[in-house]
Amino acid sequence: MDREEDRSTPTPSPEPAEGLPPTGIDPTGHAPSAPVGAAAPAPRRRGPRPVPPGVEYHRVLADDRRRIWRGIAALVLLFGGMLAFSFGFTILGSLVDMALGRPSVLLGGDEFTPATQASALIGLALLVPWSMLIQRWLYGVKGASLHSVLSVFRPAVFGRAFLVILPIWAVYMTVFSMFTPMPEGVWRPSDLVLMFGIVLLLTPLQSAGEEYGFRGLAFRVAASWGKGPRTALLLGVAVSGLLFMLAHFALDPWLNLYYLTFGVTLALITWRTGGLEVAVVVHAVNNTIAFLLTLVTRSDLVEGMDRSVGAGSAIMLVPCVLLILITIVVWARTRETGPALTPSERETHEAPRER
Repeated sequence: MDREEDRSTPTPSPEPAEGLPPTGIDPTGHAPSAPVGAAAPAPRRRGPRPVPPGVEYHRVLADDRRRIWRGIAALVLLFGGMLAFSFGFTILGSLVDMALGRPSVLLGGDEFTPATQASALIGLALLVPWSMLIQRWLYGVKGASLHSVLSVFRPAVFGRAFLVILPIWAVYMTVFSMFTPMPEGVWRPSDLVLMFGIVLLLTPLQSAGEEYGFRGLAFRVAASWGKGPRTALLLGVAVSGLLFMLAHFALDPWLNLYYLTFGVTLALITWRTGGLEVAVVVHAVNNTIAFLLTLVTRSDLVEGMDRSVGAGSAIMLVPCVLLILITIVVWARTRETGPALTPSERETHEAPRER
């Protein structure tokens, strides 16, 4: 990996002659001023590397060096963390079910318990801080910059997207579930109550974790490998979309097409809007409504998690088309302004006074 700063060993100064003051000190004991024309030593930078001004969201990590090996290390850490968190919380969920005497799927049983659901969601939610840590550690850029080009989560952007996406997705998911019914499962009344709470509380966090990992870190890392803006965008969208598809471990081609479309369209939306807020809304609304409909219809969640060959069908083209239409709308609304950019140097300096 490249080192951000070179550290050279200073050359020792020659010993002054006997009776003479040390070099650099005049006989009066005052330090002389720097010679005219001599360059002052560059101050050593401390803290995170500043976000470059006037660049698109996915170009924040780009510079003159493509750092391919560093990017591969970042993606390996991303996947490694995802698997480690999921495995660790799966063990924790198994221990809870074991203590309660529940025959959950984690223990080879047939029940999809609240502990099973919570452990799966929390493991993925931890990708939010983990992605920020990887970016800060390997690239020196503060983790908060993953939120948006402003390095903050923009509530106004999130709120507007939520008000538009929620009713559209609720109608789509309700109609879609009518044409793709799942077999009914056996649910305890107490489990249904707990699952409603877990789904409403943790599913948005799980969705955000995947967005920060794939549309945030992976998108930026892959884009930093491209020299030109178009190459960077193509690499970022393609690599992050493929990794998102692979992360779902689906064997069915229709499901893989859906996951790839999901990843590619949300990456384009992130690029145009300059942040993850809209992508988080789409992902969170989609997953939350899907889980809630499963609970309302008392469907078998284990069957709903099936991703083997034959689990999907051509009906998966419906959500693919909807995602593409939403991307087109976002693109059209940003046609005049173009993709959102990080603040210029002048805007960065003036921001504190404007507050």
